[in-house]
Amino acid sequence: MNPRRLYVRQSKAMRALWNFLTSPTGAFLIGISAIFIGYYQFYVSRPILKYTSETTEISSASGSDDFKIHINGKDYPKVYKTEMTLANTGENALPGSDVSAIGRDPIRIPIPKRVKMLYYGVAENGTSEDVSAELVPVDDALIIKFNYLNPDNQITVHMYSEDSFDGYEIRGSAVNVNQITQAWSPKQTRKFIICTAIGIILFYTLFIYLYVRRHKPLPRI
Repeated sequence: MNPRRLYVRQSKAMRALWNFLTSPTGAFLIGISAIFIGYYQFYVSRPILKYTSETTEISSASGSDDFKIHINGKDYPKVYKTEMTLANTGENALPGSDVSAIGRDPIRIPIPKRVKMLYYGVAENGTSEDVSAELVPVDDALIIKFNYLNPDNQITVHMYSEDSFDGYEIRGSAVNVNQITQAWSPKQTRKFIICTAIGIILFYTLFIYLYVRRHKPLPRI
């Protein structure tokens, strides 16, 4: 290909790109992009607390003494084990001193009055090594107290009860933490990412198409 012709094509492409970026449409898309990026940076640049919860049934073998559920000196034919994990998915650490005090809005697991809790505790194998945590029963809740919850750190709690209940939540607030939300499953996360990516692509494609159509040269007669 002729180098001069290639240079002319590249120059036209650069001018077209420059004209697009300096047009109202280009400025609008750049502004929207800056808002998206700024909001994302603001959102992640703080502690973000999310939790997961899973309840499973544990039953002793019928008519067999090989397996028994023994808790606090008593045998149970059936118990329900709940594993809850509190994680900091943000970019800033959360000191325990920044959590709302007991009596206000501490980080806690509310326990329904109908649920008889047999045992509860912090699971070492599911809790980050540098996190020191404990559970404190107050009224109808288990308060989660900890020293620090750094980014990507987590605390796992095990609870055993005689009653079937799978609606446990973790509530509370702290400095820069207004609420604690339940984490999405991997399937929900993938679906959200795919839908968001498709939506962004369609949004930008629409404005670029309208710009090109409006500035497309008229055919020569």
